[in-house]
Amino acid sequence: MICQVVPDFYQYDAISQHALHISAMLSEVGIPSITCASHVFPESLRTEVPPAEETFTQLTQSDTLIFHFSIATPLVDRLKDLPCRKVMIYHNITPARFFKGVSRKTAAACEKGREQFATSTGIFDTALGVSRFNEMELKAAGYKMTGILPLVVATNIIDDRTVRSLFFQSEKVTLLHVGKWAPNKRIEDIIKVFYLYHRINPESRLILVGRNWEWENYAQAVVGLMHSFKLQEKIKIFQALSAPDLAALYRASDVYISMSEHEGFCVPLIEAMASDCPVLAFDAGAVSETLGNAGILFKSKNILEISEWIHFLMNNKKLYNSLVKKGKERAKAFSYQAVFERFKLLLPIILGNVGN
Repeated sequence: MICQVVPDFYQYDAISQHALHISAMLSEVGIPSITCASHVFPESLRTEVPPAEETFTQLTQSDTLIFHFSIATPLVDRLKDLPCRKVMIYHNITPARFFKGVSRKTAAACEKGREQFATSTGIFDTALGVSRFNEMELKAAGYKMTGILPLVVATNIIDDRTVRSLFFQSEKVTLLHVGKWAPNKRIEDIIKVFYLYHRINPESRLILVGRNWEWENYAQAVVGLMHSFKLQEKIKIFQALSAPDLAALYRASDVYISMSEHEGFCVPLIEAMASDCPVLAFDAGAVSETLGNAGILFKSKNILEISEWIHFLMNNKKLYNSLVKKGKERAKAFSYQAVFERFKLLLPIILGNVGN
């Protein structure tokens, strides 16, 4: 049996979804599996995702444990005593520096997570990154047998063109960003870009999707910036959207923008490209790897230049259509079937059957 551990299981979280996709792949190749967690949100999922500590007591030497690692957790200290084979899937840990002055608790958790990551090389038999960027961190830390297993992006949901799109349709140029309001995401830089672009094109709007309540002081600073620029009527904020509504919003948007300064993968980039929405992004972490050659990357944060690029893109149909075409093709690399094929190649490494 394979036991997957997601310390904090959130229903629509990318890491939790990755675990569910792996469960489906294991089922397809006839390997029984279970997914467990310390905390589950919402709690109604607890019947499907049992407590990790209870599950650990049932593991034997013939089992394999897959641990999804992205933040500090007491579970790491329990792993070394388990009799089974252990595999890490590394989703990356945001450097603590982004949370200094924002949240001591989060900064401490990031620092602790990095410490656990650095000292756990002897616990895991195999370690996989969800991107080459993550795999390079694994190698640099001293993990021996590594590989890459990217996330699955459910483009079939995105392709579902529903009437919900009418709710989001607008004659205005729509810029979109999806993701929680975390300091590393640099939401404030997106606001600055939009401020300058809106001066070029007043018939424009910005839509931000993502929970913003985790770091209240950071969110207040971002909202304060909106007001100082007098953009509060031009920016629409959604804490969360259903999958069909989010798909419709991607479809209704003209440009996806990312100014994040740390990403271990970045699912929204793929979702945008799969939805015919060109991506403009700051080149940080795994962003360039995720985009391939299908988006516009910026090596520096020249806010004026980025705003002018949006204007240029919206007035250059040939370039726009080229990015749409490249984006659709790039998104195929993260379909369930594409990732499943890679997963099957990695199974001998995961199960420890290399050379058998």
